[in-house]
Amino acid sequence: MTGIYQTVVVFGALALLALTLRYFAGNDRRPVPDLDGTDFGLLSEVAVVPTEEAAKVLVQKLKKNGVRATRSRNAPYQVMVWPQDVPNARLVLKS
Repeated sequence: MTGIYQTVVVFGALALLALTLRYFAGNDRRPVPDLDGTDFGLLSEVAVVPTEEAAKVLVQKLKKNGVRATRSRNAPYQVMVWPQDVPNARLVLKS
């Protein structure tokens, strides 16, 4: 009888541990990875150009004026900046 009692207690403790871990660490709700390259997270689009060379020129212009910028990898090429840099980026691109 003692063996059955110990087995029940061990399995009960393991079940309680499993439920506790599931509750605190088991909800993995990360977004699906962006496999097609169209999701740029927090970056905001400030320009769209047809060629890679034009995108590179705009990114360099923004960087020379102190605005952190990048471009997309696929055509049409998007020039993107951080949200707090959008007003400055638009001023730079207008000039």
